Amino acid sequence: MADYGTLFQLILAALTFVIIGMFFIVYLMIVGLRQENRLRARERVSAEKEPMHECVHFFGYLIEYPKNLPIPEECFGCVKTIECMNGQKDNVVEVADSASH
Repeated sequence: MADYGTLFQLILAALTFVIIGMFFIVYLMIVGLRQENRLRARERVSAEKEPMHECVHFFGYLIEYPKNLPIPEECFGCVKTIECMNGQKDNVVEVADSASH
């Protein structure tokens, strides 16, 4: 007949290895998530550092622009097109006013 003490020790050792393996996998997942978050933060910072293009007109140009004409092509790439159309000048600084001089 089998010795139950030895069998119990083998089962306990196997379960210990399984539990340690599970903790190691969770640890690797946490480390991977942290690295992924760091990479995303670096991408955000580098995207914020990219230079903004300068407006060839002035802020509020689209308010005065005739409604029956299509929006100028150079305005499509501008990140402030909506503010320019709505005239929300209080929170946006005029861009490239010196370009017209």
